[in-house]
Amino acid sequence: MASDHVGKPNEQTTDKNTTPTSSQQQQQQGPPIQWPPQSHPPQVCYPPAIVPPNAQFHGYNALPPRGGYGPYPYPYPYPPPGPYYGQGYIQSEHRHRCSGACRCFLVFLILVIVILLLTKLIIWATLLPRFPVFHVENMHVTNFNTDANPFTARWETEIRIENPNTKLYLYVDGMEVFMNYNDKYDVGFTWINPMFMESKNKTSMQVVINTGESAHHAVPIWIAQDMGKDQKNGGVNFVLKIKVWATLKSGMWLWFRRSLILNVECDDLKVNFGNSSREGTLEYIKDREDCYVST
Repeated sequence: MASDHVGKPNEQTTDKNTTPTSSQQQQQQGPPIQWPPQSHPPQVCYPPAIVPPNAQFHGYNALPPRGGYGPYPYPYPYPPPGPYYGQGYIQSEHRHRCSGACRCFLVFLILVIVILLLTKLIIWATLLPRFPVFHVENMHVTNFNTDANPFTARWETEIRIENPNTKLYLYVDGMEVFMNYNDKYDVGFTWINPMFMESKNKTSMQVVINTGESAHHAVPIWIAQDMGKDQKNGGVNFVLKIKVWATLKSGMWLWFRRSLILNVECDDLKVNFGNSSREGTLEYIKDREDCYVST
């Protein structure tokens, strides 16, 4: 019992000595330190690098001269400057100037073309150019001999030509006239001299075609035989074809000139021979149509 009583006080004393209270800690540490207020965070200083005592520091090795880019030792040359620096910027500006000049030229060219087209349309609407009109008035055939070798015939055709334009003159530079049989074969031709026609004017011309006068332009025998058969049946159908080289000129617009190559075709020209085997006249039609004109 005595030993137990003696051991407990010893434990209490040891506990008091080993675990001090908070008041004791404050007395031992002293009052807390009051730091003055700071507008900037405190500067942190790091210790210098530790160098071995026996080592001698000679600094870093000198870098080779930079002559390019990429990993050491810079084997590649410098890249070219960007398009917005130095020569690239000058080239880009020059390119923009050239593109602007090209746009202006294209716009100017389009305007010129539009103005020319509008001018042409205005002149065309003012002058109203039209083709001349051709009309067969009469036809008389003589010396029509299909039994002769070579075949002989003479066509005398009266043609009326009209210039329907009100402000344009008609200059006929030349005409080549063909007499065609059955709309397939040419049996005679001739040339017409140049002529001049004022606006809204009409004129008549006599076209004479002879065939069989020269062996160089002889009609083949089988074509003459076909015409002989049609002649015995009462009539032969001919087609008058004219190739015209003409020019239309304006008296008001002196620079206006239009050259034409016209193809004129006058069909349905039936010649009746009647009792005579050598002479025939054009069959009468009350309202005979004008010749067809095309370019």
